[in-house]
Amino acid sequence: MKNKIFFLIIAVFLITFASPVWAYVMSSTNYELQRDSLNFIGGLSTSTTYDLEQTGGEIGTGLSTSTTYQTNAGFQQLDETTYVALTVADSSVSLSPSINSTLGGIANGSTIATVRTSGALGYTLQIKAGSAPALVSGINSFADYVKAGADPDYTWSVTSAASGFGFTPEGSDITSTYRDDGATCNIGGVADNPNACWDELTTSDKTIAQSAAADVVGTATTIKLRAEAGADVNQSAGSYSATVTLTAYTN
Repeated sequence: MKNKIFFLIIAVFLITFASPVWAYVMSSTNYELQRDSLNFIGGLSTSTTYDLEQTGGEIGTGLSTSTTYQTNAGFQQLDETTYVALTVADSSVSLSPSINSTLGGIANGSTIATVRTSGALGYTLQIKAGSAPALVSGINSFADYVKAGADPDYTWSVTSAASGFGFTPEGSDITSTYRDDGATCNIGGVADNPNACWDELTTSDKTIAQSAAADVVGTATTIKLRAEAGADVNQSAGSYSATVTLTAYTN
């Protein structure tokens, strides 16, 4: 019999500091205009020590509050607002091909998570599993991937007498943990070689990507998933699934 493996990713949207998400008044393919303003003067003034962003001609500006609502009125109040948005290309990922329960094999799948933020300090993207082990079918499971050491394995490795389920992120914003020098991960390398730096999923958040600046266009991180059953493990047949949570927040 064959094991059919399905992978479910739940994307979580998180706004830090209880900041509201504002509707925008105009947009294009690459930009969103959060608010517009009619006034007679304004602009950015700078010195060696200070920056001054000013407008003139607006009325009724500033912060107003009640027991239920809060209003930041005026163009300059836009600086009080930040947002972060996370989109996942495929929230239900099937790993393929099916793994033969007697002979073993490897199944792969992937999805793409894209984060956009107006936060001046950028964003952080984290991943965690909903259970340990992560990939289960009733009382049966694949073992969480076992690394050779504390850092991710540059090369995926599961012995013939074991099973394993793990992941690796790829993209321009991935953290140093998942970067490599062509042979080893997390030692100061800057490369992002494909199908390298494999890690296990845990029920605690792991940071996989970060940016230190606003990114309103969005940066994609590919999350590759892999399951393997060794030829000698006799993995029980069934439909296996895992629930994973992606969390994005502003720094």
